[in-house]
Amino acid sequence: MSSPDFLLTNLELRASNPDGSEGAGLSHQTGGIGGAGMVLVRVLELGPPPSKGVPDGAAIVVHDMADHGARYEDLAAELAAAGWMVSLPDMRGHGVSEGERGHTPGLAEPVRDIHSVREHVAYRMPEAKSVVIGVGTGALWAMAYAIEHRDEVFGLVLAAPLLDAKFGAPEKIGGMMGMFKKIQALSPCAVSWTASDMLADATDQSTWAGDARCVKSASKSAVEIVASAIANVPAAYAAMGKPTLVLAGSDDPVTTPTEAAAFAEKLGASYEVVDGARHSIFHGASAGAAIAKVVAWLGSN
Repeated sequence: MSSPDFLLTNLELRASNPDGSEGAGLSHQTGGIGGAGMVLVRVLELGPPPSKGVPDGAAIVVHDMADHGARYEDLAAELAAAGWMVSLPDMRGHGVSEGERGHTPGLAEPVRDIHSVREHVAYRMPEAKSVVIGVGTGALWAMAYAIEHRDEVFGLVLAAPLLDAKFGAPEKIGGMMGMFKKIQALSPCAVSWTASDMLADATDQSTWAGDARCVKSASKSAVEIVASAIANVPAAYAAMGKPTLVLAGSDDPVTTPTEAAAFAEKLGASYEVVDGARHSIFHGASAGAAIAKVVAWLGSN
């Protein structure tokens, strides 16, 4: 398959209040906290070839912590070839989008941003069937979005969903300043999964570890939001009865197949295991198999 041409869009979205709700600012402000300005959220977009005609629907891929949208270009290319319009956002504080690195002040923020991406696509495709593919923590954000905007979303793919808030303790500032500065909402917590947890091949591990766009930490606030979402979001989503696919890697040590299977059962979701895949389920030698399972599921629903 030849390399597809992605369209780059920078959505200018309002900064967040401390609880993640939409701020009132109208001027641009790098950083995007405190509700005082606007931030740029980068989205890569890819549509199906002209021979496919009208797209079958619109898919938004919501990446994990320590991740960014451009890592899912191969997934997008296969989905587009199958007839889907695909959006790959860099969530705030990740990739090249603006925002404090690895920070989420409240669950309302990722929900708002997924909604904004969907609205951007819906402007051109108002009747399109909409699905969200959430990876890791992105699966939590995807479920929360579906709960808030249930009429917008047809179904979800939850790939290697994060089911345990596996992050390090908030880091204290060293030296003399550490004596006076307390741990705050923006204090970084290390992402606990390693390159070998993510991928099996040494070259792939090195690529992920060396990718400067993969933020290897999350703010104290983001970790708290993730833990709260794990505890509260799945049950509310399960009650909706939306078509759902849970995808697990057979060798994933972060979200094991046993954990993922139990999670899928609670949701009443379809469940598929990708042999040989680790936590970065759409990358590595088994990526093709993982992508094929998503394409097949979308085609049957």
